[in-house]
Amino acid sequence: MKFGIIAGSGSLPVILTQQVKKTGRQVVVISITKDVDESLKDIASEFHQISVGQVKKVINTLIDANVKEVAIIGKISKNIIFNPLRFDTKAIKILSKIKDKSDSSLFSAIADEIESSGIKLIDQRLYLSNLLPEKGVLTNTKPSKSQLNDIEYGMNLARKSADLGIGQTVIVKDGVVIAVEAIEGTDSAIKRAGSLCDDGIVVTKSARQNHDFRFDVPTVGPKTIDALIEAKASVLAIEYQKAFLIEPELTIKKADEAKIAIVVV
Repeated sequence: MKFGIIAGSGSLPVILTQQVKKTGRQVVVISITKDVDESLKDIASEFHQISVGQVKKVINTLIDANVKEVAIIGKISKNIIFNPLRFDTKAIKILSKIKDKSDSSLFSAIADEIESSGIKLIDQRLYLSNLLPEKGVLTNTKPSKSQLNDIEYGMNLARKSADLGIGQTVIVKDGVVIAVEAIEGTDSAIKRAGSLCDDGIVVTKSARQNHDFRFDVPTVGPKTIDALIEAKASVLAIEYQKAFLIEPELTIKKADEAKIAIVVV
């Protein structure tokens, strides 16, 4: 049975393709972003490039390839909703039905369209459990007592922010909120916080309390650490079983070199 991947940018679509192929299944990749990882073209059984606004074409391509299960994975810029894209009738229908254009509303509506076509949309974590780190401090660098307090405070706020559809990341220092992620994404929010505070910020990243892990699993990796270094941050905190850590060895190594603690709570 063929497996489908609707791919955004970043390394996650590549990692998922490799993991699924290990099970002996063919993988049909549909890229919906121009900056997709080029290696996908070589490792996928089939590769298609389709505009993100062409929902009907995406679904029909999956049906024609006899795909029964699909994952939506990778970074998809949130500002696409404001771009003058050529939406097809199915995309326009989806946009007209949702009460708002938050991630959860938009992707839930897309999921309904996909599954109504007889294709199951799966939890991203099904094949990527190896990217879910164990609970505790992952680095040799340990958080201080005050930073542990900031983690608890920031994580509570991050959950509320995620629930409201604002963003998954809240950045604090000494019990004060420095920045909240919005449409710009995690790395840009971290850099913004760094411009507002000298050093020592604590970055917390959370999923919604009723998060749909079929899409948008919170993800951190080496590029996150680069942003933390630029912002002179001290701590990165993520949730146990609810966030991917990509390239874990490199990520932890870079964090330790910069004296940044990575904590899974």
